[in-house]
Amino acid sequence: PVSTEFSARFSATTRTYRYYFCKRQLDLDAMRQGLRLLVGKHDFRNLCKMDVEHVSNFERVIHSAEIVEIGKHEQDDAGRQVCYFQILGQAYLWHQIRCIVQVLFYIGKGFESATLVSELVDINRNPRKPSYPLADEKPLVLHHCGYNNLYFGYTVSNLWTISCQLEQQWEALVLAA
Repeated sequence: PVSTEFSARFSATTRTYRYYFCKRQLDLDAMRQGLRLLVGKHDFRNLCKMDVEHVSNFERVIHSAEIVEIGKHEQDDAGRQVCYFQILGQAYLWHQIRCIVQVLFYIGKGFESATLVSELVDINRNPRKPSYPLADEKPLVLHHCGYNNLYFGYTVSNLWTISCQLEQQWEALVLAA
């Protein structure tokens, strides 16, 4: 039970996003350097899709950002290893994670330096948003939302229903792939 003032969106105090990708030939160390530069309070107007009609404050807080390598030594036949970015923050701007991820991919491919992240959050130095495409939306997952004094309970029935739904989605995506 929650109060009538509760909003799943606006009452969240933290949000954790995960963005999944294949390592391939990316420089994860350079990408980690870029991620470290995101942590803290910054103006992210150069790393989001601008929505000036609804947003006037572009400062956001990133509490932590990391790359997690799943099955560090496990790869498929093509040498692909699955990893994900995990970014924990207070709140986000429109398409902020997808913009950040695209810049990190450029860093990982060697097209940009990790210092680009510092340059993009320095609005005095870079007052105009550069033109970077958005990273694909499919691998982006809102993994967790934190709430003050709110704890979710789980039943076996709920977990079974969710498991069945996820399995159906997985099957559909495997067939589509």
